[in-house]
Amino acid sequence: MSYNLQAENVETATLGMGCFWGPDSLFGSLPGVIHTKVGFTGGTTENPTYRQMGDHTETVQITYDSDKISYGEILHTFWSNHNAVKDRFYKERQYLSILLHHNEEQEIVARRVKKEWKEKLAAEIQTEFQPLHRFFQAEDHHQKYNLKRFKKATTTIRELFPKESDFVNATIVARLNGFVKEHGKMEQIEEEIETWHLSLDTKDELLQLLNRIKW
Repeated sequence: MSYNLQAENVETATLGMGCFWGPDSLFGSLPGVIHTKVGFTGGTTENPTYRQMGDHTETVQITYDSDKISYGEILHTFWSNHNAVKDRFYKERQYLSILLHHNEEQEIVARRVKKEWKEKLAAEIQTEFQPLHRFFQAEDHHQKYNLKRFKKATTTIRELFPKESDFVNATIVARLNGFVKEHGKMEQIEEEIETWHLSLDTKDELLQLLNRIKW
């Protein structure tokens, strides 16, 4: 049984804009996003970890329904929510502004939107562009970090998603991870569930879950 937003056209975006906990919440709150996960990419170090990241950058990987949200819209959210003009090498590559394009079409869109933001800010955009080669998923405790700070709520949610992989990849978990950082309201999440093309029983399970959560 799938509790996630059902989509025919699924695409993925990977980007970095500083510490990955905040972007995980930000992008997870957007209607059209199916799920998110955080990790490390952009470098050459094999099997990086949070404590031994090497030359990689903290990034968030966003899986989304391209019929509901476009790559361009994701990029506008990206550039409007961090300072891409600032030199971010103060911690080497860890907190770079970076875009990892998955294909040529994404690169074309990214360069077009970058030009728009350069003109809007009247400054040089420092965002690094790279083709995505490999994404290393971060350790479990970094996934949905902001939501996991609410222990009681997380315990209730795990009744429906006991496996860590299911928890991380659940659309409702992405939305709640955004909700705890004040990206959207509970009423908006409840209304959006109606558009996920779920069975009546599955939809009711999610709505009942939301009602049972104690913050």
